[in-house]
Amino acid sequence: MPSLSSILSRIKNHLSPKYSADLTVYVVYGKQPSPFPDLEHIEPIIAVVASERECFEIQEKCPETEVSWEARTVNNAERLDVATGSILYLTHTTLLPSDEDGDGNPVFGIMESPQPTALYCSRDSAEQEAPDQYLHRVNVGEINLRGIGGLLNTDC
Repeated sequence: MPSLSSILSRIKNHLSPKYSADLTVYVVYGKQPSPFPDLEHIEPIIAVVASERECFEIQEKCPETEVSWEARTVNNAERLDVATGSILYLTHTTLLPSDEDGDGNPVFGIMESPQPTALYCSRDSAEQEAPDQYLHRVNVGEINLRGIGGLLNTDC
């Protein structure tokens, strides 16, 4: 028969919170009418947040926008925590110019229908693990209905 201390130890381990090496954030999209004449709507990434509660708050604050989100694991984030203001790096495989801005620069399809492939906590990790992909820098907690962050490279 197991000792009392052994039983208590097992109970403590069972009831204690489990540490997860995976860091999860939420990529939030906002479907809305397009400002571009050739597109019916755009669905940019309007936020990256640390909790699903924040997704619901954005949905309540923006009733005119069709808000949706997906949970994503941040790569190479062992023992790190994400808070508002933290910088993360999204990678994308395909970005197509959909229009030009006032200065004649291409506005890429990230505004139209972004499809990020991964999230990283450091630029170096993103560039090493996804060297042939577009890199997008975002601040956790930033909300912008026209799209958050900025592309760091557009010539992959």
